[in-house]
Amino acid sequence: MSDAQQPRKRKRGQQRIGDRKAPDQKISNEKHSSILQKYRSLSNSINATEAADASNLLHYAHSDENKIEQSQTQAVDQPKPAGLVPLPQRPLQKKDIISTSQEWIVEPVYVKPTIQKPFNRLGLSERMIKNLASAGFDKAFAVQASIIPVLIGDSSEISPDGKQPVLVNAATGSGKTLAYGIPIVEALSQRVIPQIRAVVIVPTRPLIQQVRGVLESLAKGTSLRVFSLRSERPFADEQAALQASLPDILVTTPGRLVDHIRSTQSCTMEHLRYLVIDEADRLLNQSFQDWVDVLMESLHAKGASYDSLVATSWSYNLQKLVFSATLTKDAGKWASLRIKQPRIIIVGEKSKSVSVDEEEFSVPFTLIEYMIGIADASIKPLILHNLLRQEFISGHCIIFCRSNETAARLTRLLGILDRELSQDKRIKPYKVGLVTGEIDASLRKRTLKEFAEDQIDLIICTDIIARGMDIESIQHVINYDIPISGREYVHRVGRTARAGRSGTAWTLVLRPEAKWFKSMTNKIRRSKEQKLFNREVSIWDGQEEMYEKALNILEKQVKGMQ
Repeated sequence: MSDAQQPRKRKRGQQRIGDRKAPDQKISNEKHSSILQKYRSLSNSINATEAADASNLLHYAHSDENKIEQSQTQAVDQPKPAGLVPLPQRPLQKKDIISTSQEWIVEPVYVKPTIQKPFNRLGLSERMIKNLASAGFDKAFAVQASIIPVLIGDSSEISPDGKQPVLVNAATGSGKTLAYGIPIVEALSQRVIPQIRAVVIVPTRPLIQQVRGVLESLAKGTSLRVFSLRSERPFADEQAALQASLPDILVTTPGRLVDHIRSTQSCTMEHLRYLVIDEADRLLNQSFQDWVDVLMESLHAKGASYDSLVATSWSYNLQKLVFSATLTKDAGKWASLRIKQPRIIIVGEKSKSVSVDEEEFSVPFTLIEYMIGIADASIKPLILHNLLRQEFISGHCIIFCRSNETAARLTRLLGILDRELSQDKRIKPYKVGLVTGEIDASLRKRTLKEFAEDQIDLIICTDIIARGMDIESIQHVINYDIPISGREYVHRVGRTARAGRSGTAWTLVLRPEAKWFKSMTNKIRRSKEQKLFNREVSIWDGQEEMYEKALNILEKQVKGMQ
């Protein structure tokens, strides 16, 4: 076949192929035309419906312009079902959500820790002033002078809105119990029918007795009843007591309170006016039976009946009072307590800015702090002994150790050093008591009682008593081992310099620990006159040989016990 004939054959072949495709293309065009006609018919129907309901659509356009613009854009790309018009919807109600934004907590009120005011200038009743005077209180310290007028002013308000919560950051021993106890007793003193109207939650059992004693002294001359819930007492006995006679004020630990909320019918939070969280930093780190969730549900449960709504719409509403020596500025950490828009009161100088993820630590303004540098860890017991003698610390002192073993060993060694190193036999040896978690609770209690009565000079302990121990006579706190955090440091040294009295804190710091310790303590809030001083403790000639002898004696004693 010639080259001229090949193009003609190829052309005829292409024509035959085109003939085969032509009918299919015709059918396809007919289908497309049919679909296009239906689409136009559908669009006309939709336009007619939308025109009929233009007024409804205009209403939604005004209420949500962005959504209408979005729907108009989508309408170009796809058809809408005919005749479907959005039904009117009830507006969404905002839930009672706890905000975790930091805006509400960045403007606290700072109160100078040196401020004092006479109680008779705080608007208190004559009965209360008399009770305070009989207990030896005539002037209010800074935390009391700043909190009491606020809470007394709030106590007279009757409204359908909740009272504003109050968060207080004040050093341990600054008088927080009186700060909330006085306004609560004043507010409840005129009550007619006994109901549980105030609950004070504390982290430890020793604090229960301490707080209850203060509240009972403030309530003298009234019919108010203060009752404590204690885990060492049979639960059935407490239930019977609560059912027989309702108290006005409950002092309790969180776990015991949850037990009664769940099991004791008369233990209801329905009439509660005050919820006090004392030492909140520690309590919020505990999860006894999910106590926060259980308590909040019982507090915020609302009755559904018409009568209950009318009765509670205008009333004395619940007020939450949160106290801590280490107050966090992170609002998210307070969300579990359902706290919104609180007043923040910080007793201390506004000396520096604290970021929102840090905590406000403060020490008593009457505290003097010393750091003692030690080059060799092996001589720490000797340095401690010489510190006691060099500074004439003859008693009223507690010494904190990091572990039970260290505390027990130091107690024995200090007694041996006292006998071996005393050059002057006229110096009275120390009477040393040991308080750790390994010791029975009854023995710990007896040791602390003897210490408070001056039968024991020194207490060597762990952080088990860093909180909740209020003994007026404590003049010195010694950190034999540095605390693990600023929070623990504040609670340790807060055992002294309480309620305006002077006190001294000493910390033995090894050379590798010095940088971290200084960084940690620099974040603690102090008054302008306060700072951390350096102090040296000497080792006298001949002491090292006698110290070696004391260590050998201790080793023999320990082996003899094994």
